[in-house]
Formats: sequence, C-alpha cells, structure tokens
Amino acid sequence: MPRLPIRLETSIWLAPWLVLSVCLLVTFSVWSVAHRNEIREAEFAFDTEVSDVHARVSARLDNYSYLLKGAAGLFSASSSVERQEFHDYVEKLQLEQSYPGIQGVGFARVVPAKDKQGLVAAMRREGFAQFNIKPEGERDPYSAIVYLEPFDWRNQRAIGYDMYAEPIRRAAMERARDVDGPAISGKVVLVQETEKEVQSGFLMYVPVYRSHLPHQTVAERRKNLTGWVYEPFRMQNLMSKGVLGNFLDAVRDQLDIEIYDGDKADRNAIMFDSSALLSGMAEKRQARFSSIRSIEYFGHNWTIVVRSLPAFEAKVADGRSRTAAIGGVLVSLLLTLIVWLLSSTNARAIRLAEVMTARQGQTLTQTIAAMATVIEMRDPYTSGHQRRAAEIARAIAVEMGVSGESLRALYFAATIYEIGKIQVPAEILSKPGKLNDIEFAMIKTHSQNGFEILRGIDFPWPIAQIVQQHHERLDGSGYPQGLKGDSIMLEARIIGVADVVEAMCSHRPYRPALGMNAALDKIGAGRGALYDPVVVDACIRLFRERGFKIPD
Repeated sequence: MPRLPIRLETSIWLAPWLVLSVCLLVTFSVWSVAHRNEIREAEFAFDTEVSDVHARVSARLDNYSYLLKGAAGLFSASSSVERQEFHDYVEKLQLEQSYPGIQGVGFARVVPAKDKQGLVAAMRREGFAQFNIKPEGERDPYSAIVYLEPFDWRNQRAIGYDMYAEPIRRAAMERARDVDGPAISGKVVLVQETEKEVQSGFLMYVPVYRSHLPHQTVAERRKNLTGWVYEPFRMQNLMSKGVLGNFLDAVRDQLDIEIYDGDKADRNAIMFDSSALLSGMAEKRQARFSSIRSIEYFGHNWTIVVRSLPAFEAKVADGRSRTAAIGGVLVSLLLTLIVWLLSSTNARAIRLAEVMTARQGQTLTQTIAAMATVIEMRDPYTSGHQRRAAEIARAIAVEMGVSGESLRALYFAATIYEIGKIQVPAEILSKPGKLNDIEFAMIKTHSQNGFEILRGIDFPWPIAQIVQQHHERLDGSGYPQGLKGDSIMLEARIIGVADVVEAMCSHRPYRPALGMNAALDKIGAGRGALYDPVVVDACIRLFRERGFKIPD
C-alpha cells in the first residue's frame, strides 16, 4: 500500500488531539460558566441574609425607641408620675411578650446638688431604707434612677445609680437631651450584672422636659430637662430573644453574626457573637463570604460582621459544575477514542475524512443546539424564544437574498444569541415583576457575556461578534459598544429585528403577548433610526405580503 503524503499523515495523527482539545475547551467553558453561576447564586443568597440581619436590627431598635417616646409622653402629659402609675404603665406594655430581650424601662431624674438630700429622704420614706445616690462623691448635677420596671432582683440593684456620673452613659444622655430624641450609649456593663454570666450592655435614652415649658432650642432643653426615660439592654439576651429571635435559630449553623461597638471590628469592643451561644464552638475560620458594615443607630455607630459557615458554603458545591466537568471529560475522551480508531489506519483515514468532516459539522450543529437548550433551561419563561427568533431571522435573510455560508452563520448565531443569560442569576431571569435599574443593568450584560463565552471557540464564522452586537442600534443607542450604522454586522441587525418581533408576539410573566401588528408597528416606527430599513422592509413584507407565520 503506498505511503500517504507527509502532510496528510500528519493531519491524520493530529486529528484525535485536535478533537480532544476542542472538546476539553468546550467542557471548560461550560464548567466555568456553571461554576461562576453557582458562586453568584450563593453570593446573592448571602447578601439577602445580610440585608435581613441589618433590617431586623434597625426595625427592632426603632420599636424600642417608640416605646420610650410613649413613656416620655406619659411624663409630659402629667405634672407628676407616681411610682404606682409608672408600674401600671409598664406592666400594660407586656415587655416579655411584646418586646422580648429588653431588660426594663426606667426613669432617671436630674438632681441638682442642693436637692440631693431631699430626694434621698423622700425615697427612704417610700420604703427604700438604704437608698443613696451612687457612686459617692461631690457632683452637680446628679442623676438618680428612681423608677425601673419590672422591679425584679436585677433591676433593684440599679435604683439610685447616677448614670450621669459615668462618661459613656453621660455622652448618650447629653446627646438625647440636646437633640430631643432617642440616643444609645456605647458598650457598658450594666449595674444589674452580677459576677456570673456577665454580658455586654448598652442603654437607650429619651429626654423628659418639664411640662408646658419650652424646649425648642438647645438652651431651653438644657434648662428645662427633668430627666430621662431609658431602657437597659443585655446584648446577648436582646439579640437572641428579641432582635434576631427565630431567625437566629434558622441560620445558626450557616451564619456567624458579630456586633461591635464603634466603627470597626475591634475584639475589645465586641458586644454580641452568635457563636458564643454554641457550646464547643471552634476557633474562627476564614469564611468564603463575609460582610462588614458600620451603621449609625440614634447617633452611635455599630459595626455588624456576618460570615458564612461551612453549612452555607456547601450550597455552592452542589455538584452541577462538577457533573458538567466529569460528563464533558468523558464525552471528550469518547470522541477522541472514536477519532483515533477511525484514523488508526492510513486507508480508513482517507475514506473516513469526508465522514469526519460531516460529523464535525453535525457536532457543531448539536453543540450549538445544546447551548440553546441550556439557555432555555435557565430562562423557562422565554422557552422557545431563541428558536422562534432564529426562524424569523432566517426567513428575513432569505427574503433579503442572503444565502450560503452567510445564511448558515446567521442561523447558528441566532440559535444561541442569548447564551450570555447563563451568567445572569436565575432569580432575575424568572422575576415576574418589573426589574429595577440594577437588575436591568445585569440583564444588559448578556450580550458581552455571550461574546466572552463564544470567542474562545474556533467557529468558521464570526459567531461571537454577531452575538455581541445583536442589541446595537443604528443611532448608537444600543449596547454594549454603542455601534452605529454599517459598523453593526448585517447578521446582528437582522437578529435585532427578529428578537423584537418575537418578544412582542410572545407572553411574558410581566405582560401578555402584544400581537403581530403591534410588533410590526414597533419596528416600523424605528425604521432608519434604530433598525436597518432594508431589514425592516423585508420583515414587514414577509409577514404582511408573504403570509409567513412564526413557527410553533
């Protein structure tokens, strides 16, 4: 048997490796897209949980401030609020049921130095035989906690305490007084604490002014201040019972939540750590997802840190990208083995050359069809949209006289022109309502994303460029490059018109189908400005004169 020419023999030897390289490249592209999508979905889910944490903290603190404003209103409406009245008022609030996590509601009176002994005597007559303003020392003015409900053993320890004498509490009290609104303190240890199970704490204050006296200016507020209604909080109790509650139970093994006093995550300033509620919690690990935000609450900053735990991160590795990679490698090896067997003898290689060429073309067609199927699986609401748009585009091109390889390139590009949507989160693709600006901006990236996916595949036609340009418009108002006129490829101009017509004739989750007349009027209105006039004329002629119907 005569020896094959060196060039042909070399081509036969390289064929299996070429097939393997192309198949592995496609496999890598599919795996890369699937893996990035898994990560984006996990990031979206994590950001949603973080937003929920911040919303719960903000909403609960607002609720506690409303409670204090109500208590301040009690004092404003009366010239004197007696102990029993205050007790009855707080008891009606049902703190344990309505405001879980709160330590109590109290009233601290401003006491000028000259009135100190009078207050001490009055309190002792009420039955507080050991009452004194504490800590000891000469100050002017003093403040003294005179009411604190519920009047349990912890809160009884605080009666008589001068919060104004302690710098952190005093800063918050003065801020509340001067702004005539709620203010929270920095991190403190409450006087209610004992030697066991000591928790970080903070306090929220609302000022109380003398009834019927002005407090419109800072000077008037300082002059006419009577005291403060306030709420003490033990941070672990507040977060686990009140702010986060059942939500914390649901995410305990998925998220680590920490709250720090101030505008940075300083370990010395930590006030709450959800991991501290778990026995035997391991040392902190490097989290795959994390969020650190400093937020101001009533004039004071907290830094909230949220980190993912292994149970949450396991959602990323759900096996879809791994399955795609393994399946792609196996198919690649199988195809390579077939090519190697087919090219193992010189004689068969010659006879099979045309067969392989045909199979490569078939493989290309099937690959593109598979890509189109993947896209529709990701976006079920527009299932069939690409296929119908591709048929419309091909019919328009034939009407315009396009044929041969140009027509084939057009049809292949139209079959996968929305492949870039595979990188858009599924929640946005299937959203039934109107998209917001951020979500619409993500949708608009699909043209460029499609180009990035396809440009690494050695098609015999400029498929990637056609996909990239299908949303460009003649006047430059399109995206992603803002191309104008003849700078836009003819195939992209045809697909752009076909896409509009099909979309308007199909149902969407946010609207019903608008009908063919509306679609043709739409492209007619944009003729010459947005859409190629030759393409528009061919499309209108196709439907209104030729009787063309969109395939089912």
